[in-house]
Amino acid sequence: MGDSKGLLESAMRDRHIKWITNAKTTKVENGKLHATEFDDMGKEKRTHEVPFKYSMVLPAFKGIDAVFGIEGLTNPRGFILIDEHQRNPKYKNIYAVGVCVAIPPVEQTPVPTGAPKTGYMIESMVEATADNIRAQLDGKEPTAKATWNAVCLADFGDTGAAFVALPQIPPRNVNWFAEGKWVHLGKVAFERYFLRKMKKGTTEPVYEKLVLHALGILKLKDAA
Repeated sequence: MGDSKGLLESAMRDRHIKWITNAKTTKVENGKLHATEFDDMGKEKRTHEVPFKYSMVLPAFKGIDAVFGIEGLTNPRGFILIDEHQRNPKYKNIYAVGVCVAIPPVEQTPVPTGAPKTGYMIESMVEATADNIRAQLDGKEPTAKATWNAVCLADFGDTGAAFVALPQIPPRNVNWFAEGKWVHLGKVAFERYFLRKMKKGTTEPVYEKLVLHALGILKLKDAA
């Protein structure tokens, strides 16, 4: 989003953190990770070892075994195929929201990656799905479409960066980001606010909806 790539690289430089991109983890040993880097054409560039004292490996997401390989329901990775109304094109009684949804990659990369699915984006999917299920129960055709807008607060420990992408998947109408200590404080405040909302069972207070609407951040494409 915008110059977010440069911002994140600058933040890591300031903290003496080195990064490796376009690489695959081929093997992990005690205190040692084996990585293979690829060039822009996807050809192997070099293989090297990365020593570590602590590591965390996040495997590529995939669907659950219960739905894997069902023709017309999932893609080869097991993610649920949906139309613009969050409904599976073949099985009209199945809707999907969140990480399980099949979204094509934003662009081709040397090491294949998926499109990110963030909180507000998923909330918009949920609202559209709820409206569409209600419509079907009433004997009507689904009409609600999620905006897939994204609002993100990335915490860097003592500072952070805020991102707004409308919608999250390019091309976008809004592509904004900012950084500062206020983002860190905002992240802490939002965490407490969000947990309080969930405990009270109030998912979207009126004042929250009014503020987001005033900023042009909507959950449904046909929302007023």
